[in-house]
Amino acid sequence: MSAPGGSLLDPLGVTSDAEHLVGDDAWLRALVDAELALARALVAAGLAPQWMSGVCEAIADASSLDLAAITREARGGGNPVIPLVKHLAREAESVRSGASDHLHVGTTSQDILDTAAMLVATRSGKEVVEVLGRLGDTLAALAQEHRATAMAGRTLGQQATPTSFGLVAAGWLGAVTDARARLAGVVDSLPAQLGGAIGSQAVLTELARSRRPDAAADEVVATVTRAYAAELGLACPAQAWQTNRLPIVAAGDAFAAATEAVGRIALEVTVLARTEIAEVSERLGKGEGGSSAMPHKRNPVTAVLIVAAARRTPGLVATLHASMLAEDQRPSGAWHAEWEPLRELERLALTAAGAAASLATRLDVDAERMRANLELTDGLIFSEMATTVLAEALGKRAAFDLVEQSSREAAETRRPLRVVLSGRLSADGHDDMLRERVWDAFDPARNLGQANAIVAREVARHTGDDAAERQAKP
Repeated sequence: MSAPGGSLLDPLGVTSDAEHLVGDDAWLRALVDAELALARALVAAGLAPQWMSGVCEAIADASSLDLAAITREARGGGNPVIPLVKHLAREAESVRSGASDHLHVGTTSQDILDTAAMLVATRSGKEVVEVLGRLGDTLAALAQEHRATAMAGRTLGQQATPTSFGLVAAGWLGAVTDARARLAGVVDSLPAQLGGAIGSQAVLTELARSRRPDAAADEVVATVTRAYAAELGLACPAQAWQTNRLPIVAAGDAFAAATEAVGRIALEVTVLARTEIAEVSERLGKGEGGSSAMPHKRNPVTAVLIVAAARRTPGLVATLHASMLAEDQRPSGAWHAEWEPLRELERLALTAAGAAASLATRLDVDAERMRANLELTDGLIFSEMATTVLAEALGKRAAFDLVEQSSREAAETRRPLRVVLSGRLSADGHDDMLRERVWDAFDPARNLGQANAIVAREVARHTGDDAAERQAKP
């Protein structure tokens, strides 16, 4: 028996609503919704009797169906739609004799399952978009609060030049804003699927000819397709996409990007929380972050689990892209291979985004430790700014050589770089004004560049404040 809301090996899922949105119950609801939407569309187009609308209402509750039985019986035909139609037909017949004749008309299993996949993606995607919005609110507040909190910028694992924690948070915010916008755009464009056996809608066309001789068959079929998509809140495609799997890939990629955007935040938290750095820490509750062997450990457990989720996405996305290679009018195996990877990408995005939103509210930022780490190299971290200031007087090459030699001397003699530089400049006969400008280059605030403006732009992008964003643009 699985733990409520998750599983033994999915700790993030225990506190997530992911199962409600992408689990078997959610899929069954989506499959039923797709089948009944088609029946209602047939009514709207005059291809099914008006009383069928009442039948649809009566059997709309998917929880009345035997999920376990449908799951077992799915093996026989290779997908769950085949047994679902039988179970749903029995429900319809119990409401009104002959009602089952108007279920699953002019469609095929792949139509219904693909449409259900788009419904699940839409519903779970909207939740992820909302959660990313809350995460963005927290990151925007962090960026603004710490826009002047100086810290060491790091490249290739080494201290590089100073930055601010506000700029770091703004970087996180920018990625979340982009991932959120991308997912929202994909969710709003996901299409319904209604092609029939080979995508030609031949059965619907024939039914239109026989049941609606007063109207053009093309227009009747178009009415069915439009009503079907509208009933579900999905886009109406120009044609069936049974072998054009771009909608699946687009959804999977967008969910993966969302997971990876928050995964990057979590990874940086694990780095900044290292004992040797200790600039950021995750505020832990009782019983969190411990070790089975080391009593002193306070692991950033939420961040670690988010990173784990993000590391799983590339392989899942690769399976979806491989399924783009679909032969004939409906492929063998490629379509089936998509189901679980897409659901897992949705699940990972839901759990990781939710955990990241929680993590962001529990980040403790140690500004004093950040300042102390800036001083670890006795000023070497300011070498780029010192070189820039000196280049105005000495030229770029001469300035770089002087700072490089001074940095080596500072490291060997364990003296601050600016002291060594000042001594060399004095020995070379340079005036006090140049030495003062070089001395000022070691002020962290002088090294932050456009950090404040970037923070302002990213916050404006997140809040949708177009005027503020334009004002903050360079």
